[in-house]
Amino acid sequence: MKLREHIIIGAVASIILIPQWGIWRVLLFWGAEVLIDADHYWDYLWRSKFQDWSGWRMFRYYNLFNNRLHDKNFLGFSLLHTVEVFAAVYLLAYYWNYTFFITIFWGMVFHIILDMIWLLKYKVFFGRAYSIIEYWFRKRSMLRRGLNPDGFYKEMFKLSEKS
Repeated sequence: MKLREHIIIGAVASIILIPQWGIWRVLLFWGAEVLIDADHYWDYLWRSKFQDWSGWRMFRYYNLFNNRLHDKNFLGFSLLHTVEVFAAVYLLAYYWNYTFFITIFWGMVFHIILDMIWLLKYKVFFGRAYSIIEYWFRKRSMLRRGLNPDGFYKEMFKLSEKS
């Protein structure tokens, strides 16, 4: 799902939540719902070896994925979208500041539900790893079968530079 869609749908959900939660908690929910996608930028920086900091080229890079989500070499991974990060945020809520972190947690849950709906719509639900451990095992399995998930990302990076 595109960032613009997350911003708009998250804003609508936040407006609906204002009477229940109040403005500051709703802003935290919305911020978490949108900013969870920062891991896509980190991934772009990593794959560019921290040589390209352009947000515009990062969006171009990810837009290329939409036509290639069914590629046999594609395996999506977004660190902040993993069950381990969700569990860490939930534990922070439980042990430290409940209202603050549980609001962030629910913003992240709302975000991942929207992503899952989008992935189901395009029939690529399992194109993304939902766990760090799952990613490690799936990537190893792909490499043993002669597939190259890292090569897929390198190809997308080269194509984004040409566009």
